[in-house]
Amino acid sequence: MSEFVAGISVVCFAASYAVALACEASRLLFRSGVRGAAMVGFAVAGLLAHSLFLLWRAFNEPSVPLSSEFDWYLLAAWLLAGGSLWLTLANPKTPVGLFFFPIVLLLIGRAEMSSREPFPQSPATQAWGMIHGSFNLAASVAVAVGAVAGLMWLIQAGRLSRKTTPVRGFRMPSLEKLAALSSRSGLVAATTGSAGFLSGIVLNAITQQHGLLETVPWNDPVVLRMGLLVAWLVVAAVVSRLLVRRPEGPRVTAWLSLVSLVVLAVSMTWGLVGTTRHGAPPPPAVPQEDKP
Repeated sequence: MSEFVAGISVVCFAASYAVALACEASRLLFRSGVRGAAMVGFAVAGLLAHSLFLLWRAFNEPSVPLSSEFDWYLLAAWLLAGGSLWLTLANPKTPVGLFFFPIVLLLIGRAEMSSREPFPQSPATQAWGMIHGSFNLAASVAVAVGAVAGLMWLIQAGRLSRKTTPVRGFRMPSLEKLAALSSRSGLVAATTGSAGFLSGIVLNAITQQHGLLETVPWNDPVVLRMGLLVAWLVVAAVVSRLLVRRPEGPRVTAWLSLVSLVVLAVSMTWGLVGTTRHGAPPPPAVPQEDKP
């Protein structure tokens, strides 16, 4: 059994999610009595392989999940895939996977381009590192959920305004539910994103005190992109709450949620191409020459 688990690769669950996405997309082309079962089957297989992969790394790597960029993105993808499966089972006529699985696959692709090396840790930084990573993870997942709800709201509102009948087997939730989910997700993203940024400041202070990591300067790309992302999430959440009782409020919230996803994607891309000292080991000490 251990050899079987060790043989699971990222390709295994990524391929399963891709097939599940293809099954969902086929709703637009033709009707099928077995499509739903096939989609759920591939989604379950992908989630199971994904879970076993993360568990294997947790028990066999010198670090735990969330201690490297690779693990962080895979955990975000795992949470979204699990949420998509749960929503699909609860609402079988809603094409949830059509909106969630593209984000899941993009996160898996981003993980493959990330470092698998764990950040240097010590007992002093491990707890704050987990807090920092967990809040950032929650914020990213909330942004994705809010964007999916916002996109569904726009599609549903457009269909209702044109008075077109929905595609068979392609039923959307009500506008009220989608608007509420998008608004709450934005609030969660702003709150957890802010907590993640503040805990990162504390973590940076601890690492500076203990000398485990190189101190991250304020002009580091990671600090800049996270600061801009959090600032946008807070602004979007405030605007959404101010317009919650106005007729245009749900539409504005839906668009804000989509922009938040774009800002998050830009932030991740910036982190991929930019140079950073975030999580870098301290520079080697330069031996001093003995004075005569």
